[in-house]
Amino acid sequence: MDALPPKPDWLNRVAVIGVGLLGGSVGLSLRRCGVKVTGYSRRESTCKTAIECGAVDEGFTELSKACEGCDVAVICSPVDKIASLAAEASAALPDQALITDVGSTKGLIVDEVNALVPTVRAQFVAAHPIAGSEKTGVENAIADLFDDKCVILTPTDQTPPAQLDRAKQFWALTGGNITLMTPAEHDQRLAAVSHVPHLVSSLLAAFPDEPALPLVGSGWKDMTRVAAGDPAMWTAICDHNRGAIINQLDHFIDELKSLKSLLAAEDSGALLRWLEHAKARKDSTL
Repeated sequence: MDALPPKPDWLNRVAVIGVGLLGGSVGLSLRRCGVKVTGYSRRESTCKTAIECGAVDEGFTELSKACEGCDVAVICSPVDKIASLAAEASAALPDQALITDVGSTKGLIVDEVNALVPTVRAQFVAAHPIAGSEKTGVENAIADLFDDKCVILTPTDQTPPAQLDRAKQFWALTGGNITLMTPAEHDQRLAAVSHVPHLVSSLLAAFPDEPALPLVGSGWKDMTRVAAGDPAMWTAICDHNRGAIINQLDHFIDELKSLKSLLAAEDSGALLRWLEHAKARKDSTL
């Protein structure tokens, strides 16, 4: 990627709440820019690993200590814990601090934060960096995970403009390219390009019977790679974004029925055109 932007004068110390793959990668990306990073985990062993990996300068098992004196707190937890952790972090942060997150859903998180006290609402800017892996754990974190990746921010009419500007500066320093959209727009689009594909990958992983499994090749392995993701994390994502996922699944089912009809019609020319169109769509994203 091109050179990272200069570190803003206001950004000196960041708390990463949840030092797994994403949290660790946030820490590594910021430390290369001279930002001091503290990490929070419930487990002392995770804090120790995060320090050894270079993801954080200090690790704490008390969230308030991790947030002390920080300019930003990044919530890197499962989506169903983000709002409560934001409230807990807010109580330990300076009033002007930014709180942001890495959650894969946005609508319910934003609603839950907006139901909290005004201080938390004024600090929080919801974010979703489109980067990750089926792997977990801070030991798999990498400093350039967010470089040239899309980072979606979903401000609302309650988001202070100055706080949104800080969120843009913060995520740009991780290497991300900033995109703005509403929480509802985010959830529908991510259901289409992430959440439904994950469920389809899991379905494909479970689809073959036992005698077929010794016959699987690279195609099946490629299609099912993301099915190796954390089931608990993906259950929480599906619970949070159920409506949008069902909406996109209905659309997917309609398309699958159309494909079945295309095959049943024995129209090889139409099938070839369908496959060529799909290939062109895929090639255009490379």
